[in-house]
Amino acid sequence: MFRLDAAPRYRLARPPLNQALVDVRFPVQAGLATMEGIAPVQQQLNTLFPYLKQQQVQQVSLVMGPGIPAAAGAQASPVWRFEDDSGWSLVLAPGSAVLSVGPQYSGFGEFSERLSAVLQALSNSAGVTRADRLGVRYLNIVEVPPDDEGAWRRWFRPELTGWSGTILDGPTRLITSLTQTQLAAPPLGELSGPPVDVQALVRHGVIPAGTVVPGVVPVQPQRSAYLIDIDVFVEAPQPFDPKELSRQVTSFHGQIDRFFYWAMTDEGAEYFGKEVDDAAGNSL
Repeated sequence: MFRLDAAPRYRLARPPLNQALVDVRFPVQAGLATMEGIAPVQQQLNTLFPYLKQQQVQQVSLVMGPGIPAAAGAQASPVWRFEDDSGWSLVLAPGSAVLSVGPQYSGFGEFSERLSAVLQALSNSAGVTRADRLGVRYLNIVEVPPDDEGAWRRWFRPELTGWSGTILDGPTRLITSLTQTQLAAPPLGELSGPPVDVQALVRHGVIPAGTVVPGVVPVQPQRSAYLIDIDVFVEAPQPFDPKELSRQVTSFHGQIDRFFYWAMTDEGAEYFGKEVDDAAGNSL
């Protein structure tokens, strides 16, 4: 997808990562709406996620038609939230699963292992046979020091920050500048496997204090911040093969990882505490 070399194994002592997540959607499994149906999944994942909460999400539908007055109906949909003591969560609904972790993220190795366990549980214990969407998203938000509002211009490459990072006059304050780019790449080479093009949404730019950024848990930075939000996904039915889906997630992550590594300048790498080491495990 990107004409960039794969990133070396590295770690960041002060990573800007706010959330990392994998989103899997599949045809509705009615059993996942019941306590009896969720019990086998909980049993299989109990070591990774010892705590389970049941939540109800209101789904609103609008009924309209000739001679029928508009009427809104609300129906509660069950959602199960699996958690541990380390910041990991799995939100499971009858038609979707979202595995996520916040700033506690320690590396893709652990992320991949947990995802593999979740996919196996969905296949073995919930009877999921088809995936309709598979996506990987990494949300990075770095607040700008109040005494150095232009620091983001030095942390990230000018090819990323664009004209607003290079030609503004000294006294001029940038309030907000957010860019979204959508990409599609054929499933070839490293991206082989999915039945259709692999897509990506790349959002980046300066956001003002108080901006609400959507996520598994919405984020609201207290100061002006620079955002890099990358979502790589495929939307098409494909067999729910845990090994193949895990391999695709690894491929999608590789695209995200090399993009962020490329985006950092030397000063940015120093600010985030980059260390390159063959043994390092917590790159993005």
